[in-house]
Amino acid sequence: MGALNPLNVVILGAGSIGCYLGGYLQSAGASVTFIGRERVKWDLDMKGLTLTHYKRRPVHISREHINYQMVYEPLAAADVILVCVKSQDTADVARTIAQLAPAQALLVSFQNGVSNAETLRQHTARPTLAAIVPFNVTPSGRGEYHCGTEGDLIIEATDDARSKTLVKAFKKSGIGVKTTKEIVNYQWGKLIINLNNALNALSGGTLRQGLSQKPYRQVCAAMMEEALNICRGAGTDPKSFSKTSVEKSIKVLRLPNLLFGPVMNNIIKIDENARSSTLDDLEAGKASEVDYLQGEIVRLARQTNQYAPINLTVLEHVQKAFMVGQSPNMTGDDLLNLFDSSGGFQ
Repeated sequence: MGALNPLNVVILGAGSIGCYLGGYLQSAGASVTFIGRERVKWDLDMKGLTLTHYKRRPVHISREHINYQMVYEPLAAADVILVCVKSQDTADVARTIAQLAPAQALLVSFQNGVSNAETLRQHTARPTLAAIVPFNVTPSGRGEYHCGTEGDLIIEATDDARSKTLVKAFKKSGIGVKTTKEIVNYQWGKLIINLNNALNALSGGTLRQGLSQKPYRQVCAAMMEEALNICRGAGTDPKSFSKTSVEKSIKVLRLPNLLFGPVMNNIIKIDENARSSTLDDLEAGKASEVDYLQGEIVRLARQTNQYAPINLTVLEHVQKAFMVGQSPNMTGDDLLNLFDSSGGFQ
């Protein structure tokens, strides 16, 4: 794909998502430089990069063809920077980008939450696009990353030629992409769906194991419904980034076990190994992003004189788990028992 050769893509924060997106871009012919941690570099130097998918064939890039750095100097030559760091690190890397990256470098925030793109704009004064990664990527071995759920990337629409070239590269690689001018509403929709990440961290198992339990789904549905109402009370209209709306997802979660499985399989595909990044971070001893998930809902509620008891309680329990450094391995019944007799959380 010769048209991609001049496009120099830098993946800033090349962990699970960064390696997955960057690896697919490189497989499509883009020039990619990864910037990340020493542990990941060791794995790629030893094994190369292997990307697996529950449906597509594996993609492998040999170690001699991977440019993985632990310094920020490659930013100086970047045409496009895919920002994949955790939300709590956004302001710090933004200052680094402001110092090193070209004045017109295009930033694309492939991060959870709703505020990262604006943080990047404020601190870097570079053109910045928000983007959504709808699928889960989990480390599955040294230099190996597995995608166990479906979904197309969503990128903020722009006339910038570099963004259009980036979209073409993703599509050539096999990753679907949509563009939209309503990215903020889609971000809120994804945030509401991503609230399940916290429950997955509290349960300590796979997404399927949690969702197979009716009490687990009851808590998840109540948490999402509360968040949706708070968003609407604040004048925000969360949009669905998948085959179904947030409202329908809530209804499906409340179905009995006999009906839930078949209906859920028609909405989104989740393989038996898929887990949330929040649980991965907990087990790896990393900082939690829950402040940018449940925390965003709690902040929005306070700013608009609303109340978010469900999301606040889940937020507090996940924060405790990260302080201890391990999942409490709560069953669905354990989660449901956080409710008091009046229907709120204790």
